[in-house]
Amino acid sequence: MNFPFSLLEVFQALAIGLLTGLLSGTFGVGGGIVCTPMLRLIMHLDAHMAIGTTLALIVPTSVAGAVNYVKEKLVDLNMVKLLVLPAIIGTLIGAALTLQVQGRTLMLLFAALITLAAVDLLSGFSNKLKQQAATKAELELNQVVQADLAQSDLVQAGAISKKLSWLKVFPVGLLTGLLAGFFGVGGGFILIPILLAVYGMSAKSAFGTSLLVVACLSVPGTIAHSISHHVQFLLVLVMVLGAVPGSMIGSKLALRLKDSLLKRAFGAIMLAMAAFMVYKEL
Repeated sequence: MNFPFSLLEVFQALAIGLLTGLLSGTFGVGGGIVCTPMLRLIMHLDAHMAIGTTLALIVPTSVAGAVNYVKEKLVDLNMVKLLVLPAIIGTLIGAALTLQVQGRTLMLLFAALITLAAVDLLSGFSNKLKQQAATKAELELNQVVQADLAQSDLVQAGAISKKLSWLKVFPVGLLTGLLAGFFGVGGGFILIPILLAVYGMSAKSAFGTSLLVVACLSVPGTIAHSISHHVQFLLVLVMVLGAVPGSMIGSKLALRLKDSLLKRAFGAIMLAMAAFMVYKEL
């Protein structure tokens, strides 16, 4: 069996994986929001193929990230249980809906999604929510310590979701899954702000919970897209070789560089990418 990619295409795939991992690790943005447009613009993949292939790449990266959060007990497992089923349903619906939309229209809608994420980065809305969540968690922790209840549920990841019913969480999981299946993104960029603002989670718990949900929904989403022949698994394997070290480097950069400046810079880059996508598609 002949290797289907040229040396240039291998380097392009490695570079896309590396940049995807680097930006994801640095800015905490899901790889799909970066990888899909680059597969389309640089490697000239069909729109549906770019989405399916990206979703497959999210599987190993999200699983790897989720494992560390689970080990640190920063995942609200009860919330994950509530979110996973509607998220999977939404993912399968989203994957099916992509078949009904032309490639050009799909990419124009994706450009709108990128613009939304870019505006969030430039405005700092999600960042403000994270800071508010961190402040709230610190206040709750102080209250617990003063009451000599250091092991109280207030400081455990699962305290909040124990009060929630499945019906109250269903729309959130469904929306996250729809975005994942339709656009080939993890859905974390919409799920994390909701976990912070609506459910009052701490920032770290929101990250960990979101990653595990994304890991769970990416698998059936990838299967659905592969059934439609929209996944290039060999390309995914090549990109993983760049994405994993890129994510590790990015996470280290995030600890050393000024966060607000980096997020605004990335937001500007994403706006430019969205504009270029619209130009190329039209």
